Amino acid sequence: MILIPEQVKALRDKIIELEEEINDYIEYLKNCEKSCPDDGFVKYCDNSLEERDYEIKRAKLKEYKEALIKSEFLDQDSLVVDYGSKVVIKYDDEDYEETYTLLETSIGLESYLINRDNGYISVKSLLGENIKDKKIGDTFSYEVAVKGKKNKITISGRIIDIIKKTNKDLHFIMSRPKANRISKKNEIVRKDAYKNNDIKEFSKVYEITLSQYNLLKEEKERLTEALLRLKKDDDKISIGSIITLKDKKDNINKYTIVDKDDIDYSKEIDANTITFSRLISKKKGDYIDDVTHYYVNGKSKVQKYFGEIIDIDNSNVITLEKETTYLNIWAIYSRLGIVNRLLKNAKVVMPPCDDTIGVGSKVSIMTFEDGKVQNRRVEVINQAVSSELNSDYVEIISPLGQEIVSLSNNQRFTYNYYSNLMKRVVQGEGIVYDICNNTLEKLISNPLTYQKRKRG
Repeated sequence: MILIPEQVKALRDKIIELEEEINDYIEYLKNCEKSCPDDGFVKYCDNSLEERDYEIKRAKLKEYKEALIKSEFLDQDSLVVDYGSKVVIKYDDEDYEETYTLLETSIGLESYLINRDNGYISVKSLLGENIKDKKIGDTFSYEVAVKGKKNKITISGRIIDIIKKTNKDLHFIMSRPKANRISKKNEIVRKDAYKNNDIKEFSKVYEITLSQYNLLKEEKERLTEALLRLKKDDDKISIGSIITLKDKKDNINKYTIVDKDDIDYSKEIDANTITFSRLISKKKGDYIDDVTHYYVNGKSKVQKYFGEIIDIDNSNVITLEKETTYLNIWAIYSRLGIVNRLLKNAKVVMPPCDDTIGVGSKVSIMTFEDGKVQNRRVEVINQAVSSELNSDYVEIISPLGQEIVSLSNNQRFTYNYYSNLMKRVVQGEGIVYDICNNTLEKLISNPLTYQKRKRG
């Protein structure tokens, strides 16, 4: 399953919400147990509905957590309609355009941020199935059965535009090149550090927060899960596989599974033969004893395949049967190595002990851009190391991070941003408030929700 950033955010928010609700249920059910009847008294107390609701929430929490572990994350622009693409279409029987965002599955977004601007649709839907892999200008059509009518109606239209992500869109921070995320102020600091061989400044690369450490552990689990899943496919014999057989005399023979007209039976096995159909169920350590009959220049010939399967090489298999964001199994090994190094060398740092903003601080930020007020609650980090979302984290190396670091509650700041109205970089204003340096507090992305819970 492939998830886009909006789904990852929605699932993480729902997990926090469900965990809090489940804790409330646990406390409630404990109190119910305490109010059991004393000896000599009869009291009717039926909590079956509450317990059923509690179990439903637990099952949902498990489903959402597994979705984050067993899925792959995708955050990239494409020239064709793909997962995460925001696409503008125009139906042939309508005068206006409509915008949709394509998903592999709608998990997390069933009722989250559903609006006319995003219109999340699954690739399993008729529209999603027919617009996937289309380019700008391509047409599409499909038939729909209408209740009460014998004949199906045809829905047709055209792809008007595929909208690319901007810096303000929700994305994984690491999906953007690091050079585009570093502020000029930070570049000066880094250059001075190189000149003076400032080890302390260099070591900040490995200074991460507790939530980042947990994201790395989650990513390790996700990569390991993907590795096991792909290894299962890697052990399967399919077109392109090279199998190595060893007979009783220790003779080694290699055969490639091919699907073509001109077969070299001394080195290849035809994918359209009974021999191949028997090989599909085989794995390393199994034996094969089979015969293929074929004709050369009208003469019948026989090829025997005998021996133990000692190796299955799928490096020539063009692609995995199911869609995946990973290029190959080695891409996962490479990333897993980086994650393991970070987990080994990373130093989990504590937030400042005062009320100023530093690495690990959770803070609400109000900004004024193009005449609009924006509020968000974020955690301040040195730099992204895993699947941090730009809606939940601010890097100190970024232009915004450089302006808010060391500020106190209710202090104002200015920063540069690209104005969609002015079509150029302009100076914006902002203010920070509700700074929290308590490591035990979970990040609540909505500042208003945070304030409400803070008031209790």
